[in-house]
Amino acid sequence: MDYYRSAPEDPSLLTATVLGSVLLALAFFIAWLWVEWRPSAWKVALGRCGFLLVLLYPLESVREYWNTEGQRNDLGTNIALLSIEAVLAAGVVMTLTGNLRVVRAARRISLTLTLLFPSLLLDFTWSRMTAEPAAAFEPRTPAKPVVSRAAGRRVVWLLFDELDQRLVFDLKEPKVDLPELDRLRSESFVATQAEQTAGWTTLAVPSLLSGRIFERAELMDASTLAVLPEGEKSAVSWRDEPNVFKRARTEGFNSALVGWHHPYCRVLGDELVKCVEVPSGETTAALLRETSASEMGALRTLPFLFRLQRVNLEDMFRSGRPTTAAERDEYSQARQQQQYFQIRDATYAAAADRGIDLLFAHFPAPHFFGIYNSRRRDFTLTPTLSYVDNLALVDRTVRELRCVLERAGLWDSTTVILTSDHGLRPDLWRGHLGWTEELDRLTGGVQTPLVPCIIKPAGKHQGIVYERPFSTVVEGDLVLGALRGELATPEAMAAWLDRHAANP
Repeated sequence: MDYYRSAPEDPSLLTATVLGSVLLALAFFIAWLWVEWRPSAWKVALGRCGFLLVLLYPLESVREYWNTEGQRNDLGTNIALLSIEAVLAAGVVMTLTGNLRVVRAARRISLTLTLLFPSLLLDFTWSRMTAEPAAAFEPRTPAKPVVSRAAGRRVVWLLFDELDQRLVFDLKEPKVDLPELDRLRSESFVATQAEQTAGWTTLAVPSLLSGRIFERAELMDASTLAVLPEGEKSAVSWRDEPNVFKRARTEGFNSALVGWHHPYCRVLGDELVKCVEVPSGETTAALLRETSASEMGALRTLPFLFRLQRVNLEDMFRSGRPTTAAERDEYSQARQQQQYFQIRDATYAAAADRGIDLLFAHFPAPHFFGIYNSRRRDFTLTPTLSYVDNLALVDRTVRELRCVLERAGLWDSTTVILTSDHGLRPDLWRGHLGWTEELDRLTGGVQTPLVPCIIKPAGKHQGIVYERPFSTVVEGDLVLGALRGELATPEAMAAWLDRHAANP
């Protein structure tokens, strides 16, 4: 997971977990000493039953975790864990009747499991010793600016994560006012059948920037993403592949990047004159817990972990989504909002920089979770915020960026390209914070392959609609064509796509 970390792994979560385990073991030990002190039949029975119930808890906790984290329930896993839980529950009844067969078997298995503790400590210690150094997480030294050949032409390439063409612009549902996007579309080249390069950001963005479809991606280390090019058998490092920034620099253009999710500056930073990255946008539950622990520190994390266990126990007797999962979503929501602010401010600053010919900006909206309150028109967070609120944020961002460029006197000389990496993913977000029945109905539970492709040529205000299907993998070539001055009108873009759509 180093690829998504901003720094070396923080030991706070591991430290707090080990301390919590020791304290819990001590509590169990004291409880059994109490049973042995002046033992009686009811105290011994209570201790034995308590032992079996304690074993039930982690099994049920794991089962619930797998059911909520996976895209669908694993029937085999559920049957296996529930069967063991049934044996332990039957053991409680048997213990009360004097039959100790299950207690004895559980005791032997538990003794065997204690070997996991030292082996895990060895494993974690070895992981720390072989971990990547802090230097591996440093961005690459930015490239020195070249004498620009752009002749006053500029391109601002905006990628709004998970912006869905079908919902937002074809169905125009869920209902939301998007005056700035409507205004931009009215004066732009608008493609209605642009297809995503992949269904996930980790794979889609490298394909988009490299102008080559990748079929698979694997996280290798802090700055290496192994990608498998379409039709080939061996993977390559994304960094070593051609990309739009390498090509732009070769042709005498200065590029900058402000991005979310990928560690862009560690991978591509030396091809850019300016780079700002916010890695680990949409991350795993485990890494998110590590992140929150590093923010709190080990001592504050310790009581938090005990609280999580209490809430997990309470969730076992509730229906619906676990409370811990909802709290994790709310934490992610607040974190994503702060990341948006970082990316927004850095993008506006770079957009107004006349020394930058090509700016690529990857925003964490309208990607879940909802981080903008469209009713209040501010950033007040509530659990009810949804995709529709983030659509309003996209519109607001476009308006603010236009104002930034107009104040800098750069709007008319800038080609603005607005696109996305992939459409809305119902399988990923169903049941999470902000998901609604309306979104379930509108998507039909299926991710669309269509993403927006809106291009406002520099100095032009006449819009056209392009309805021929094509893959957005060609957008990098289109960007370079705009920088060269070859694609100065919507008609020229349509003609270019007519030639390239069939042979990308």
